[in-house]
Amino acid sequence: MRNSNYPSQTEADRLKALNRYQILGTSAESTFDQLAEVTTRIFDLPICLISFVDKDEVFFKANIGFDHDVSSYKRDSLCNEVIKSKDITVIEDVFDIPELANNPYKVRFYAGAPLITNDGYRIGALCVMGYEPMKFDEKKQEILAGLAKLVMNQTALREQAGHLISENENIAAQNAGLIDYQQQIAKANRDLESLQDNFEILFQQAPVAIGIISEENHVFEQANQTLLNILGRDSALIGEPLSLVIPDLEDQDFLRLIDNIKETGKLVHGHEVRLLVWNENQLRSLYINITLQFTKNLETGGNSIMFILADITEQVIAKQLNEEANVVLMSAIDAGEMGYTVVEFATGKMTSNDQFKRNYGYHIDEQFNYPDLFEAMLPKYRQQIKKSVEHAIENNGVYRAEYEVKWKDGSVHWISAFGKPRYDMHGRASHIIGINKIIENR
Repeated sequence: MRNSNYPSQTEADRLKALNRYQILGTSAESTFDQLAEVTTRIFDLPICLISFVDKDEVFFKANIGFDHDVSSYKRDSLCNEVIKSKDITVIEDVFDIPELANNPYKVRFYAGAPLITNDGYRIGALCVMGYEPMKFDEKKQEILAGLAKLVMNQTALREQAGHLISENENIAAQNAGLIDYQQQIAKANRDLESLQDNFEILFQQAPVAIGIISEENHVFEQANQTLLNILGRDSALIGEPLSLVIPDLEDQDFLRLIDNIKETGKLVHGHEVRLLVWNENQLRSLYINITLQFTKNLETGGNSIMFILADITEQVIAKQLNEEANVVLMSAIDAGEMGYTVVEFATGKMTSNDQFKRNYGYHIDEQFNYPDLFEAMLPKYRQQIKKSVEHAIENNGVYRAEYEVKWKDGSVHWISAFGKPRYDMHGRASHIIGINKIIENR
């Protein structure tokens, strides 16, 4: 989480800047709700809040994902931390911060961008949250900052609209100032058009692929550049049916997901969905994560289906290759009559193959944990082996050793062993992976 000092302005000045927008305690408004909903779709996260930080509490102007009856929260919330810096605040895993780990909504990920007025006062935050830890790279942070500017623009437009209403009442009462009023209306319209343009830019430049098709015949109505790149198409795609873009659509899971949302009317998710597409005159196989949701076509008034997808082909193939490599490795270990184990330091729990237990004189059905391993060693080796393991952990190295073990039948055997520690996201050693073998002719 990035922090910086407060700017050279008092809290009283900040609250004065906040109060001039007259937004605290107001009812929900569709524009803010739509901005929050679009933000959740862009980042594929379940929670988005648009908040304004008052003296003692945080007021939620838009609330997607929390209880709908929650409209405010105490001042010492994460939103209060966001306004301390002009930068994006990111917590990749909230559970790493003890005072936040027991938050009532079990939130694991948090990212917030401050809402900054034209004269530099930080009056609130646009934040997104999720229930799993995640990375939030600079591109995503730039997008969140751009969305925060859109929220601030809408807040300013709302203030201007309030002024316009007040001015209109004065004009009706005094029958004066018509020209100035018209100029303000024209400016408000230009600002609204600019806001729409910003939405279009955001849609086109989003790092995730976004498309909109008609509900009835699945014709493409919109597609951003990221989606066009994945499909290997250009803007001529608009107006074509999905079946011409994706061959054998009726046999693919994509169509089943579309049928599902049409049947249930609810948000639909697909994980590691296989998708065949034509790209550069070749039939390509992709793996995608996808979310589908109904949306309204503003021109026709009918239903459309918006889908947001991420191309995860490389990750899925890498996972498959890793699984295949593990199968080959375990086969080689078994063929070489070697013992294999994974030890969890926190609990001492040890997962091992049958040969590993045999190497210490244990039957394959017997319980065998890390303390049992040291108990089987002859006493003169135990401290030496523990020091070797500690040295490997401290230096991220490989532990190697030869030592004698005494089986339950009283026989003594030599073992050759080596292992490699594994570390968690904080750099702490969490496990060690080990391999050993009986060497009788020592």
